Amino acid sequence: MGARIVAALALLAVARASAWDCAAATVLRVHDGDTITVRCGDAAPVKVRFADIDAPELHQAHGEASRDALTRLIGGRRVQLQSRAVDRYHRIISAVRVGDDDLGLELVGQGLAWCGQRPTHVCRQALRSAQAAHRGLWADVNPQPPWQWRREHPRND
Repeated sequence: MGARIVAALALLAVARASAWDCAAATVLRVHDGDTITVRCGDAAPVKVRFADIDAPELHQAHGEASRDALTRLIGGRRVQLQSRAVDRYHRIISAVRVGDDDLGLELVGQGLAWCGQRPTHVCRQALRSAQAAHRGLWADVNPQPPWQWRREHPRND
């Protein structure tokens, strides 16, 4: 019985997220390297967390550089969202693109984000390229992944 409830809630979350697929969302704010606030048409603004990457937290080493790079990549243009889920903070988890460019993948390639938990082949290639070239956070000897940093600096929600 419990597993059915969890499955139903997961399906509901994905259904809600897919309602936020948007071909031309206006970016209202770039919070950090993997979180933005957008408005799609006349809908209320929503917070969007990038799917498939994990960028340094804002107060972590390279956090501001990651946010600033994302701001430049967006460059005042509208973004396309392909939503996948809703996280525990009620953010829409979404692939974010400008034209043909996957912005999350761009950040990984610049050395300003890690691939997510289930990285695609393309993301792993971008990550290895950034590491080999010592780009961004890979210029550091031992960069701290954001998931470790968050464990050491828990939020007070």
